[in-house]
Amino acid sequence: MSPHRRPRAASTSLAAALAVAALFAAAAALALATTPASAPAATPPGPDGKPDARILDGTAQRNLDAARERWHALGATSYRMRVRVQCFCPREITRPRTLAVRRGKPVAPVPEHLRPYATVSRLFARVQEAIDARVAALTAEYTATGVPRTIFVDRSFMIADEERGVGVDRFSR
Repeated sequence: MSPHRRPRAASTSLAAALAVAALFAAAAALALATTPASAPAATPPGPDGKPDARILDGTAQRNLDAARERWHALGATSYRMRVRVQCFCPREITRPRTLAVRRGKPVAPVPEHLRPYATVSRLFARVQEAIDARVAALTAEYTATGVPRTIFVDRSFMIADEERGVGVDRFSR
């Protein structure tokens, strides 16, 4: 092998790499230049871009409002409930936990992943957020006293494994 071949091969590889990088940069610049500033950043909820039918027809909101009314009529501010997060998560996250609430606030420190679900009011807030976000799928079931028994949210059918649910049982005052 001649000593002149190695530098030539290295310079050819470098030139090819620079050419490919320039093509990627040009493609990225073109994509940015042709994308309107107001283009949606999120994937639409369902394959047809429509939210859950119960959100569209108002059923989800009416059911939530009725459950809130029943809960407030009960006047419970101190209670215990077992909460279980349902997701594609480690067992430590999905393990059922009993939470105590006194005067509307959690009694003991609540693990971070359970804080959004630590009180009945927070559970109602999660359902309201899903309705307001017009998610692809929402299931919310309530007890006779208005306590959310099951909440399941799928923000987009186009995204795998982002679904999240929460189940509440063993509620006591």
